Amino acid sequence: MVVRTEALLRWLRILRSLAEGYPVESELRGWSWQFPPVRPRSYLGLSVQDAVSYCPTKRDVWLRRVAGVRVQPTQYMRTGSAVHDVVFSVASLVRRHFNANQDFERLSRAVGRVVELKSRECPSEECVKIVRSVGWLTYHTAASEWLWSGAGSLPIPATASLCEVRVDGSPVGLSGSLRVDSLPVPNVVVDIKTGRKVEAHEVSLTAYALALESALETPVDFGLLVYVWWSGGLQVDLRGVYIGPDLRRMFLDSRDEAIDIILSRREPPNAVECPQACPYVEVCGRENARS
Repeated sequence: MVVRTEALLRWLRILRSLAEGYPVESELRGWSWQFPPVRPRSYLGLSVQDAVSYCPTKRDVWLRRVAGVRVQPTQYMRTGSAVHDVVFSVASLVRRHFNANQDFERLSRAVGRVVELKSRECPSEECVKIVRSVGWLTYHTAASEWLWSGAGSLPIPATASLCEVRVDGSPVGLSGSLRVDSLPVPNVVVDIKTGRKVEAHEVSLTAYALALESALETPVDFGLLVYVWWSGGLQVDLRGVYIGPDLRRMFLDSRDEAIDIILSRREPPNAVECPQACPYVEVCGRENARS
């Protein structure tokens, strides 16, 4: 991961203070999946994209799940996929290196091959720059923290966290094969983003948290959004999220609205303003897109 342990711990100290003042009730935990409001109205195997749509009217859910419209991934989506792939691949290489006690020169060459391979999947030159920079940043962060933790100077490093964790979200109405970007510790979920900051990102984190709680029966109260973009160089911004009662209710309401649209087959209207990165902009009409 591109997150250093000290940054994670700083955010946890802040988020714990929020949790103490506004705790989560048991009825809003993922392990309460048998009872309302966590229990879904129907089990449709929603993706997080379905349950937490970026479209203001959820028209994309209707197009995808009812009308059966298929579209090509946008440049934004392809960039995000390439970034996720390079982080997972490099972090896995570093973990295998330390488990096998291989030399750093061999590891560095392997990382270079992976970074170049993943950069070929990019749709733009800017994406190439981001993927290469994120790949090498992941390598240097992970390797340095592994070394320091071995010397006893750090607790278990965040970079040793589980990446691309698969979780069964079906008890809370989601897909049975969700993928969580990273779990540095059991009660923290991490998501990497390459686009602009929007409220839906926090709600998406909440979806993963409830799915994990339903599977592990362990509280997942904290999240970390990692934003990466290119602006004269690689930019990285971390945003801690307390996955409290309000976000949980927002997710459950959004999920149930998506279920209602699919079951009723009701066609939502076009949004007044569409996110530019939406892959259905061409279908709904380019004039609705905003920059």
